[in-house]
Amino acid sequence: MTNKPDSDFMYNWIREKSGKNIKMENKQLSIWTCQYCGKDTSNVDYDYLVGTDHLGCALKAESEMTANEYETCILCGEKTDVKISTHVDFRTGYIEGAGQLCIKCYNQGSNRNHMTIPEWMVENTPNDQELGAKVRELYWENKR
Repeated sequence: MTNKPDSDFMYNWIREKSGKNIKMENKQLSIWTCQYCGKDTSNVDYDYLVGTDHLGCALKAESEMTANEYETCILCGEKTDVKISTHVDFRTGYIEGAGQLCIKCYNQGSNRNHMTIPEWMVENTPNDQELGAKVRELYWENKR
């Protein structure tokens, strides 16, 4: 195995050093063609490319592909009425870090009893183990 730079690197290096725009062979040029718009991408900075496609073209194609797809409920597995392309800030029933709920599961809730912990207790107990003990104590006091 040799440590030779690839031909694309050499082409760009020579072009930068010489200040000339060297014509690429047709075979090389066909590699540097965006599959979405068909335009040449050989002179586009790599930060704006996805493979050899324009970043904008790839993002547009991806958004069009997912525009009509709907989320699946994380609890029951049914399709929801929320499109995948909908931002999470505009969704009903979205749980951050978990995913999307359907309206039925969202309205049903978790069927669990909830208890409220005073904010001062959380703020004034920096040790998680101590906080857990206080929460459990509060739970058993309310259970009686």
